[in-house]
Amino acid sequence: MNLFPCFHPHLLFKWYLGALFLLPLTACQTGEIPVTRFEDSPVIDSLLAIAPHSVVNTNIKPETWVATTRLGIPNDSLILGQPAYMMAIGDSVYISQFSPPHIFVVGADGYLSRKIGQLGKGPGEFTFIRGLQYNGSYGFVKDADRVQVFTEKFEYVHSFSSLDMLHQRFSVSSDYVFLQCPGNDPRENDWLVCARSTSPPYDWIPSIELLPVLDLPNQTGENGTLVTVSPEGDQIAIAYMGLPYIFVYNDQLRHLRTIRFEGEFVRDFKPVGLPGGIPSEGMELGTFGFTVTMKFINSHYLVSASQGGYYVFDLSENNREFARKIIFRPMNNTEERKNIAATDFLLHGDFLYVSSPAEEYVYGYDFNLTVAP
Repeated sequence: MNLFPCFHPHLLFKWYLGALFLLPLTACQTGEIPVTRFEDSPVIDSLLAIAPHSVVNTNIKPETWVATTRLGIPNDSLILGQPAYMMAIGDSVYISQFSPPHIFVVGADGYLSRKIGQLGKGPGEFTFIRGLQYNGSYGFVKDADRVQVFTEKFEYVHSFSSLDMLHQRFSVSSDYVFLQCPGNDPRENDWLVCARSTSPPYDWIPSIELLPVLDLPNQTGENGTLVTVSPEGDQIAIAYMGLPYIFVYNDQLRHLRTIRFEGEFVRDFKPVGLPGGIPSEGMELGTFGFTVTMKFINSHYLVSASQGGYYVFDLSENNREFARKIIFRPMNNTEERKNIAATDFLLHGDFLYVSSPAEEYVYGYDFNLTVAP
């Protein structure tokens, strides 16, 4: 599929994003519910005026989901620790370990069957894994300063450099890899989200540059950006981590819908400041993250994680509505068990798998959203 086929570099959409907060969607047009704003930005003003809004009420009580299965059961020689990122190739699930940086393979029985990689900078070695993605043909591993490409049998193919140390700006479709790239002045945190081809020689696509710096003062690296593309490449969701919006585009860069969050979590959110009080003289203010991560788990469903819980959105053409607000619990749930602080999500078979470096296993949840909450 030819993504963004008609765009000239000087006529690009400049995507500026609202950071996630996941909550129930009620379809509304702009103006029906007053917009809570804590930023003064003509860029955001223009984005909010372009497309219809779905308003997310952050006050909704979340559902508690208790895991019904798990992945990463040890065998005699393999033990998984600190599970982080996931992808599925065929019947196998690949799970990266936060530290040390390995990738474990889990079979359909849930048991560990193989360990891939070791610490290093050579082919098939890793220093700090920040994401796993599979685009139907190849597996992509985001390392600290590069992306490595593997076959479906996990044979090394190629690697290319990446300046992005975070996984939030790493997403892959059949045609494109989305990554951070430098803007006009990286010294001013002028970073963009750009696209590279998934085919050799994996070059940048010069006409696809997303998320330039907002016209807001006191930006730092904390005012990060999020991007996720559906496996088919037909929808892209983008956001700024510090703002309560998600902007959804199609493969022609048409702005389809804005997901706008309202409620007490928005009103109480302090986007600018530093933990512990007023910064010292000369110190630039930081921006707190409203949304931690978001991911298309298939062509329809978008999962996002933010203050207050985890949210699943149905972004199919006829819906584009909120589906669930969730908190995740491990198996054998008790009141004493803490909620899972999810790092990654993977829809595989009938289960939504959730990983967290604080958990011993990857937990799976029955995924059936046909009945309204």
